[in-house]
Amino acid sequence: MKLRRALLAILLTLPATLPVSATAPDSSQSLNWYKCNTHTHTSARPGSDANESPEFVATWYRAHGYQCLVITDHENFTDVAPLNARYAGDGHFLVIRGQEITQTLADPAQPGGLRHLHINGINTDKLILPLGYPIAPTGITPREIYEHNIAAIEAAGGIPQINHPNLLWSVRPEDLLPLKEAFLLEIWNAFPTSNNLGGVDSAGHHSLSTEALWDQLLSKGKRIWGVASDDAHEYHTFDDRESPTPGKGWIVLQAPSLSVQNIVTALRTGRFYASTGIALEHYSVDSSGISIQIAQSREWSPALKPSARYTTRFIGANGDLLAEVTGLSPQYRFKGDESYVRASIMDSDGRRAWTQPVFRVTRP
Repeated sequence: MKLRRALLAILLTLPATLPVSATAPDSSQSLNWYKCNTHTHTSARPGSDANESPEFVATWYRAHGYQCLVITDHENFTDVAPLNARYAGDGHFLVIRGQEITQTLADPAQPGGLRHLHINGINTDKLILPLGYPIAPTGITPREIYEHNIAAIEAAGGIPQINHPNLLWSVRPEDLLPLKEAFLLEIWNAFPTSNNLGGVDSAGHHSLSTEALWDQLLSKGKRIWGVASDDAHEYHTFDDRESPTPGKGWIVLQAPSLSVQNIVTALRTGRFYASTGIALEHYSVDSSGISIQIAQSREWSPALKPSARYTTRFIGANGDLLAEVTGLSPQYRFKGDESYVRASIMDSDGRRAWTQPVFRVTRP
């Protein structure tokens, strides 16, 4: 994806009864789009399990149209300074430090006897080990584990990101609802066994999709931003659909320039959208509603005319469908009774995009 430049007209100084958007740019600045992956693994030792070096991984993402990359190796604080010394000098690519805290909790009722409560620390300044490494002590709850690790990430100056909640059906709404801190949530993890769409097992047990989980949290007053990411581990076997290869899920941030401070600010304020292949040309919010301009996808051959069709679903509290609009220029007009509104976009080839919630009332 080529770097797009756009100015979003988002109003910030509105009364409490008018919409407050997740995105909050200064309308006097010219802002840029930056494509970024926030969940990336390399072969850095000791705990990482990917099959290529940090140098190879950074080169791959840079060559494939990304401007921002967060390396989040398992229990390893991979040094990104050499990568930025090599790649970041021209101002078009940036690598950010981070870590995946590979937290597990014993639970005999779970597949494999474990619940996987993994969480990323983005832009942390030190290594954080999981609570009770490698497995949390018995008697502790998932909520207490998340509270402990989120506090450690915040103390290290980082941003917490809840990873693949449906990996082996490990995370439930009650684990996240009590959390007080804002965080990022992977609503799409591109690892092939992440179960993003949820499902029902043979015994009739129902598990929410990650998007429905997001709506449950938002509907209870949580301020959480939705992320799509690669969780990439495999950099060679692109012909194997079961391989966790890169380039399948990302976010597109908006910032005045490519710097760690600007990227961190965009992540904390929800100034981005998530995607598995759909690009937005424009997104704006004012007191009357939301306007989106979707970029028409290209065909693999210039001789073929683009033919993808797009459907945008505007979602509100409890996951309710507020409106469904087709075409490249969906709009939603506020009716006055929404607590939040977000857009979920799909094209006729199955590609997805999600905007962050626009809150209709001021929240703490």
